Amino acid sequence: MSRAGVPGFFRELQKDGHLERVNAGHAKQVSGSEDSLNLEAYYDYVSEHHRRGSVNRLVRNHEEALAAALGHIKEDGRTRVIFCALQPSNRDLTRVSKLLARNYDVRGIFLARDPRAQLASNLVRNSTLNLGRFCQRQNSYGQEVNWFIENCGPALHLRFENLVTDTEACMREICDFIGITFSPATLEYTQNVKVSHSNSSFAVSTGIDSSVLTRYKESLSPETIEYLEQHCMPELFWHAPSEPDTSVLQEAQLGINQRLPGR
Repeated sequence: MSRAGVPGFFRELQKDGHLERVNAGHAKQVSGSEDSLNLEAYYDYVSEHHRRGSVNRLVRNHEEALAAALGHIKEDGRTRVIFCALQPSNRDLTRVSKLLARNYDVRGIFLARDPRAQLASNLVRNSTLNLGRFCQRQNSYGQEVNWFIENCGPALHLRFENLVTDTEACMREICDFIGITFSPATLEYTQNVKVSHSNSSFAVSTGIDSSVLTRYKESLSPETIEYLEQHCMPELFWHAPSEPDTSVLQEAQLGINQRLPGR
């Protein structure tokens, strides 16, 4: 392949211009990303370093080119953070982690959100979501996280709800985990290095909107909530301090029933 053909080859690999869509603010599940990437730097890098060979080499070339597109200088030693929503139905987490771990010291930070709130947010963008498939994805994601810990590197588990209600404690934990100094700037909600309007798809208030934690009660039917609670793993659900943890109560009740005569 000639050097002139390399940009087109990499553009095809990333779904016919995904980076261009990100830079234009047109990518799915992405907002506030306009002009965040120096695409000229990306394609210059892949063109200069492309060699025929393994998938492993392609992945490394792509990752290093992304670093160049974000302003990283080669061998500058800065921590690189990749934020992504991986699809467990495609085993994205397993496949991507395996490839990255061959070349980098990988650490995973996994952010879990209550399935009820997650569904309510997703329905804003896609009103035809299949509930059964949604629950399968929620459950299988946990299995892939366990695989990552065993095969790729250390991991930090966080809850979205704790990040909203106690942002500073969570950000301090993240900074300590990846070995960087905590800064108050980490407490500002930003997109594309700019302070953003809101952390909510509904955008009803500025800054961190804590109402996102329970707003699903306003948009999901009781039948939908019941379905989620029956088909998603109990540990995925978040309970406000004033709410009982029904999974614990169910286990306790089961223990009582097992001890009662005639049970």
